[in-house]
Amino acid sequence: MFKITDFPEFSWSYSRHKMITQCNRKYAYHYYVSHNGWLDSASAQSQSAYRLKKVSTLSMYAGQAVRQVITETISDYTSTHLVPSEQNLVEKVQQLLNNALRDSTDYGELWYHKPAQYKMLLEFYENGYISKKDLKDMQKRVHICIHNFLQSKSFCDVLSSPSLEVESHQSFRSINVYDHKVYAPFHSLFKNPITDEFTIVDWKTSKQTKDDLFQLAIYALYVLAEYNISVDRIKVRNEYLLSGSARTYHLTLHEIEAVLRQVDTSIDYMKTFLKHSEVNQPLPLEHFPQADTPSSCHGCSFKELCQMG
Repeated sequence: MFKITDFPEFSWSYSRHKMITQCNRKYAYHYYVSHNGWLDSASAQSQSAYRLKKVSTLSMYAGQAVRQVITETISDYTSTHLVPSEQNLVEKVQQLLNNALRDSTDYGELWYHKPAQYKMLLEFYENGYISKKDLKDMQKRVHICIHNFLQSKSFCDVLSSPSLEVESHQSFRSINVYDHKVYAPFHSLFKNPITDEFTIVDWKTSKQTKDDLFQLAIYALYVLAEYNISVDRIKVRNEYLLSGSARTYHLTLHEIEAVLRQVDTSIDYMKTFLKHSEVNQPLPLEHFPQADTPSSCHGCSFKELCQMG
């Protein structure tokens, strides 16, 4: 049963780790100030932070839409063995984007009062419009991503290996690490019953970054714990949909141990911002400094709260 608490449950994820390293203040707004912001009795600041937490850039939402369509396509193929056309998949993504655009432009008042039920795109929220160029560029990116998905190594593996088992997609996978909940929300997991090997796939709609392997290793921790297998039976792969390239890795036990140390260090750092760690009570907001580079604020939905002080 859902229970209202004074403070949120502490957990760790790659996205949480990434946010606190980018900007401590953004981290505070997202994970602490926004807590209980959906309640009518919450403070104005908490309600604003919760509302802004639900805002997404056009690029971020398009990436989510592409990944949603991809996971649905893979799941549908396992039961129908039918491969949809590229145009059909593009239209599905476009429909999701159109829904978000409609919410942003026509239902802003409803979003304001029920931000969890309606979409708001940051570009529209800040400017009152989304440029035709941005929309055209995003449509082009969607076409490229869908085209490259259909040609990707991972999807071709699904098509060419009838015995390949596709694990059902889950949005809130988690394991216990150092007595803390660690989330591992990867997109696809395949098991080859012949080789007894698992392949974790993350579908990327952005460019390659230096932390991509670290993120995959977090997902490997989940598979190791959930299936009680050895690390040599796991492959991790990033499918870069914009470039049409893929990177596949076999992790070693030494690399897994290094990742565990990184997670432990990250958890320790997050806890330096807590007043009472046993209940996950944060320090006052002024103890979460703002990022000192203007570029860090680009695409951040919490800018207005920072400007208000």
